[in-house]
Amino acid sequence: MSEFHTLQWASVSAEQLSAEQQSSMVESPQQLLDWHQPAEHVVERLDSAELLRLPMSLTVAEAEHFLTQSDRRYAVVIDTENKPVGMLLARVIRDRHSHVMANLLQIAWQELTVGYLMTPMQRLPAITQKQLASAKIGDIAATMQDSGSDFLLIINELGLHGIVVSLKVLAVTGESIRLYPKATSFADVFNVIKHSE
Repeated sequence: MSEFHTLQWASVSAEQLSAEQQSSMVESPQQLLDWHQPAEHVVERLDSAELLRLPMSLTVAEAEHFLTQSDRRYAVVIDTENKPVGMLLARVIRDRHSHVMANLLQIAWQELTVGYLMTPMQRLPAITQKQLASAKIGDIAATMQDSGSDFLLIINELGLHGIVVSLKVLAVTGESIRLYPKATSFADVFNVIKHSE
């Protein structure tokens, strides 16, 4: 990754997340691309019909069913006003964290809702559409690796434009992004240490 550069990323505000856009989606390539290709190949437009949307009030059992039926490994989580509020990876539905969360809430795992497991949009790194225009797939991968996030938001002056998911990069290039957890609080550090025991 030494030949690719991390893009300057930042968190997004609620105002940036609420704006909607209308324009065409970049078509998915038929063959594997290398990391030197334009980054737009891995961006999924938020208004794309291809992107699965799940309400945050949906139970994890129902979410798992929808993800399996649609053959998807991730989804955008929306609120009651159909605004994107988070992202959900299929793998987190049955991981240790989901069972711990259900225990803490004193409910059965099947009753746990997607809102508890999603990664909120405000916690995701974001770059501008202008940065995206000159970036390569490798730059996006380096940025995701630097931020330690499976997701990267693309924003412009009107708000949220699209999203890059590490699994999409894998599907398009055949290469995965090595992500390392980043602690943002003492509690995060404690959880990593405790988990390794």
